[in-house]
Amino acid sequence: MKVQIDDLLARLGAAQTDPRLDLIEAAVLEGAERARQPALSVPMLAGIAAIAMVSGALVSGVGAAPRAPVDPLGQGLALAPSTLLERAL
Repeated sequence: MKVQIDDLLARLGAAQTDPRLDLIEAAVLEGAERARQPALSVPMLAGIAAIAMVSGALVSGVGAAPRAPVDPLGQGLALAPSTLLERAL
């Protein structure tokens, strides 16, 4: 049994399409159109950026006095592990 690709393609082209395929095509094109539209407008993005900058400045403590480094063990800040050994002896 030999299959003729040309005959199969001709029969496929002559067959009627299922009407449900039109619904799928319309849904895909509608989704593509929605994806091209920006989710947020430029003024809204600018507002979000401004809020982020202000809140970041408040959280980071802009203008706050510099603090001394934290030394939880009271040993002084070590520069390397070997300095910890020297201080322990």
